[in-house]
Amino acid sequence: MKTYNNPVKLALLLGFAAWTLSSCQDWLTITPTTQIVEEEFWEDKNDLEGVRYAAYQQMCSTIDKMALWGDLRSDSYSQYSGDGATSVVALYSEIREGRIERDSANAYFDWSGFYRTINYCNKVLQHGADVLERDKQFTNAEWLQMKAEVTALRALNYFYLIRAFKDIPYSTQVVNNDTEVKFFGATNQLVVLDSLIADVESVKGQARNRFSSKADTKGLITNPAIYALLSDMYLWRASLHHGRYDIDHTDTVYITNIPTRDSSYVVHTVKGDYQKAIDYADLAMEALVRQNDRNNMNFGSSLSETTNYGLANCFLYKNKFENFVNGNVPSLTAFREIFSGNSEESIFELQFSQSEGRTHSLNGTSSGDGGIWGYADRTHLTVSDGTLNQIYTAMSEYRARDSRLWFSAWNQLVGSSQALPAFFCFKWSRGSFGFSMPDSHQCQDIKVENNSSDYCNWIIYRLSDVMLQKAEALAVLGQGKEALRYVNAIHRRWYCNDDRSSTAQPVEDVTGDDGANYASNAAARMGNLPKAENDEIAVLNERQLEFLGEGKRWFDLVRYAERHAGGQNGTKDEREWSEENPIGNGLAGVTDMVNTLMKGEFSNEKRKTLINHLKNRYGLYNLIYYKEVQASHGMLEQNPVWNKTKYD
Repeated sequence: MKTYNNPVKLALLLGFAAWTLSSCQDWLTITPTTQIVEEEFWEDKNDLEGVRYAAYQQMCSTIDKMALWGDLRSDSYSQYSGDGATSVVALYSEIREGRIERDSANAYFDWSGFYRTINYCNKVLQHGADVLERDKQFTNAEWLQMKAEVTALRALNYFYLIRAFKDIPYSTQVVNNDTEVKFFGATNQLVVLDSLIADVESVKGQARNRFSSKADTKGLITNPAIYALLSDMYLWRASLHHGRYDIDHTDTVYITNIPTRDSSYVVHTVKGDYQKAIDYADLAMEALVRQNDRNNMNFGSSLSETTNYGLANCFLYKNKFENFVNGNVPSLTAFREIFSGNSEESIFELQFSQSEGRTHSLNGTSSGDGGIWGYADRTHLTVSDGTLNQIYTAMSEYRARDSRLWFSAWNQLVGSSQALPAFFCFKWSRGSFGFSMPDSHQCQDIKVENNSSDYCNWIIYRLSDVMLQKAEALAVLGQGKEALRYVNAIHRRWYCNDDRSSTAQPVEDVTGDDGANYASNAAARMGNLPKAENDEIAVLNERQLEFLGEGKRWFDLVRYAERHAGGQNGTKDEREWSEENPIGNGLAGVTDMVNTLMKGEFSNEKRKTLINHLKNRYGLYNLIYYKEVQASHGMLEQNPVWNKTKYD
């Protein structure tokens, strides 16, 4: 990704433009202004581009929060009882038990980084028209493309916040200095989501399809990314209303009390939103195919083979398992391509660059560990064996053949004297590593080459994510047969069929492309999907396996819990809850989520304890950093489930 050509000028601007929310004195704290005058900065297109790139760079600094908020509380991980303990592991224990006892741990929920990114986006959107008038070399078409890009980037950051915190401060106003600070209370999650969807709908199709460089094409918001975001947001809105009312609900919302936005009506239905999630997933995949035109994109000298498994616009990299039974080592082409960065399957990923000094915090230190979910000193979190056993119930043969587990959740290293007593995710680890498979299989002594480093990109949307967003919406609408065609394609891509027994068949022969309902098929023939209670669970199981270590699972669990919250039990004020009167507060969805999706990680007794700690839908969301509550002058209320006396 290119850099701004006047870094001194940009640094002066951003020195007082940063929305810090450090809450040392105010809910919104701004660094004192410098000699540069705000109005004098915005001279030409380069100034807009400089702040726009700064927004992406700022967003890069928040990936630790994306990972923690999106994964840490999920059933994918357990605390590893190895040597010592890290702050992340200690935090994990506290939030799992519904308590935060240390102010330092509370800081993990500081949302200021996201609001800095949002403020940079607001600045570009506010000053774009002025620059268009001043810079005669800056065309209206270029401004519309940039406006669409930055509008979607702002929406994406707000979308992270409402998924992590539920009700949040929401503003589209620019903050330049202390005199412009205003105190905001929390805007309802659904109201914010309505506004985000309306904003992104207004610019859809207006962004760039590709840029001149591969890094910019995959590292900046393009039309495929906008469609992927819309699909994701519609899936969330459908789920939120589905759980509060029912699937036939029609909602007419009058958007008001949102700063700088004209009031307007938003009319939608639950079924309609699910269908829009499907439609925009299709548009994202179609736009990605156009973006990846190999005649126009420089993907390197050797292009890896892809296949769509009979699905339109779903071109997945093939792994090479052919002739593996003859002693050849399998080539995990898909893993190498996807996690090396900016692949054809990538829709949007944050760029990290050694030359620009941007490293990410998930990769760990020079010791070679994998950060939060790494191996190295064995003090990090481990992938939950109980969860994996739940997914692969009665299909242990398949577990050894799912090649995703060779780099996402395996416990044996080639050359080690013995297997580790835990499973670790190696997706973001550096260098190469190998695994020894069970003697009962031909998949042995596999070496996985990982090109990741301190500078590997953080993937936010990729092709399989959009495919499974569509599959989830289809499953909820009762179109399970069609939904599982997408699940099955991803499943097949990673399945290593090396069994030479007379009863085994190649995956292609077993599954076919007819979309048969393999989730409810109890037969344990090689290549079938792991058995699940229903099609919706089959989709969520596949998402969990596909995105281990990518900051997705807890958000998936929250969406499921919201969708299964009871229907037609919504209350006018969701804060009016109690253990004696749980109707309408989301407890039904919380209970369903824990007992259905988290049973592999927790025993019956632990599940009861977890439900008691979560209490209601508010327990699904993070506490607000206590300094924010203190500094808001009464405008912000702590999440009621986390409302400790010390933070009042």
